[in-house]
Amino acid sequence: MSSQDNWNNPDMYYQQPQSGTTYGAETYGSNAVAGSNNAYAANAQYAAGPAYVYQPMPPTNTLAVVAMVCSIFGVVSSVFLAGIGGIIMGHIARKQIRQTGERGEGMAIAALWVGYIGTALWVLFWAVIVLFYLGMFALIFAAGASGS
Repeated sequence: MSSQDNWNNPDMYYQQPQSGTTYGAETYGSNAVAGSNNAYAANAQYAAGPAYVYQPMPPTNTLAVVAMVCSIFGVVSSVFLAGIGGIIMGHIARKQIRQTGERGEGMAIAALWVGYIGTALWVLFWAVIVLFYLGMFALIFAAGASGS
């Protein structure tokens, strides 16, 4: 796509003038400042760059960050209650983000995924450990009862 198709695009860095003259039709010294013989002086039309107005980014939801930290902590440690806290805070953060327009929606969703999966894995791990020990105790007591 050529730059001539986007003359009215405000996102372009450099725009061609929309006067009656065409690009390249001017002579070599025509871009000099009026009253100056310096051919390398800046043209008043192009002396300053385009003026951009930057709008500040909306803040990131703090609860989404805390939910992500809690969910990750719940996965890497055996404290799966932190994962449950991350899940709860992730849901609250998503509601706040929808209401206020803050950033952090992806982080809140990631906190939910990490929290749910991490909590499920830890609950499964502890259930297997408890069942293993209960099975061992049952075998020990059964062997002790049959030997007497």
